[in-house]
Amino acid sequence: MKLTKSLPVIKERNCNASLVLDTRTNRKNVSEYPLAIRFTVDRKFFYHQVGGSYSEKRFSDICTATKSSSENYKEQKMWREEIVPKYKDMLVNLNKGTPFTYEMVRVAVTTGNANIEVAKEDNSFIGIWQEYIYHLQNDDNGKRYSTSDSYISALNSFQKFLGKDAIKGFGISVTEIQKWKDAMCNAVVVKNGKTKRELSDATIGLYLRSCRTIWNLCRSQGYLLDVPYPFSNKKEKNLVVIPRGKVKKKVYLKREQFTELYNVFINKKYPETWKKGYAERAHYSLGLFLVQYLCNGFNMADAARLQYNDYYFQTGRRAFLFNRKKTADRSANGSEVVIPIIEPLQVILDEIAAPPTLGGYVFPQIFKGETSEKERRKLTSQENSNIKDRVTKICHDVLGWDEAIQPSGTWCRHSFATNLRNAGVEKTYIDESMGHSRNSNDMTNVYLDTYPIEMQMEYNSKLLVLDKESAERDELMTRLSKLSNQELAQLLAKVM
Repeated sequence: MKLTKSLPVIKERNCNASLVLDTRTNRKNVSEYPLAIRFTVDRKFFYHQVGGSYSEKRFSDICTATKSSSENYKEQKMWREEIVPKYKDMLVNLNKGTPFTYEMVRVAVTTGNANIEVAKEDNSFIGIWQEYIYHLQNDDNGKRYSTSDSYISALNSFQKFLGKDAIKGFGISVTEIQKWKDAMCNAVVVKNGKTKRELSDATIGLYLRSCRTIWNLCRSQGYLLDVPYPFSNKKEKNLVVIPRGKVKKKVYLKREQFTELYNVFINKKYPETWKKGYAERAHYSLGLFLVQYLCNGFNMADAARLQYNDYYFQTGRRAFLFNRKKTADRSANGSEVVIPIIEPLQVILDEIAAPPTLGGYVFPQIFKGETSEKERRKLTSQENSNIKDRVTKICHDVLGWDEAIQPSGTWCRHSFATNLRNAGVEKTYIDESMGHSRNSNDMTNVYLDTYPIEMQMEYNSKLLVLDKESAERDELMTRLSKLSNQELAQLLAKVM
């Protein structure tokens, strides 16, 4: 029997909408798909997920149900009465009865605002640049909102140095882009009486790569096909060379330093000159900083999204499993990371984390209930700033460390890798525990077979120096691992 693939629910002017299953996925062995409304305007369509998931057979049975007493009919009725009217009303009120454009409907549906003004399509290089920024900010509920920042900054720089009206239509070539690059390279600012370059090579390279993306997008849409390609990554005559920034020296704190910070957290001995409110906030930020380090060096975006999921309870509350935010869009499963909850981490969680509830956020105070990716990004950025300021103050005012030490959340990832490596932990474990090489559930299972929870606990316990005897043993093993076979033989002969 042929399965029903769609259920028509809306016909409004030149727009048709049907309830469908969103089967667009590269995951294998999937039995259920998200329920979505597919909007079609002038033969162009897009999907908007509305919650819930169904097998193809169940969806078909619901769509074809006619008996009012059946559960399938009741489900269909719920769709028609609780899901559809919202979008029907939106389309009725959109654009005051005149024909729709595809973009008009898409923006109204994805933003939930029928009154939003949609810019007319601008078939120009700048117009496509602006449109690309818009899509980054709004597609997939704003999941790529943060990516849009570099494109906005690049466009602002482009128009600042060349003028807002310098480029008409697609009247752009290597000449204009080289002029822009030269202007960026020669721009200077005066700070504290000293003159310095306004933009670094890294920033200039980032802006030019953004422009290159837009150039390639224009060509894919049929524009600039007769214009010579202007970019190059190496020196070539009559081409714009995209510079590379200097490799930044990676900074980190040693195990002993993190142990000192952990002891500060445990003892809660902050300067008496600090106000109680500030001491409490600093204590919380220190806890989050230590969590980032002990949780395999993950970043604040990952900390904010960390949940008490099934895996947490299946392991007897001994480990977290999550997908790295940074790589979430690169594959169906992102990069799955397993975090063993060693005793010091549990101590911190007991104090600053939310009580464990299935599906609940571990640190809900970071997002403060916000669902907008734009607002979440702002809150994450603010939390990172708080951590840097407060932990730096703890380093100086409590521990008396050198003023040059100003750790931020970004230090945690490098510290995790460096400290485990220096403690003699194998590189494969370090890489995989940071999500470098795994991008599927199958690979995660291989990882767990190779490194069971007990071994992960043992390795991650080396992140702090809480046992002096153990620390001395780790140091000895590290030194031995660096000796050649000949040196080891000589050492053994002396011992014998």
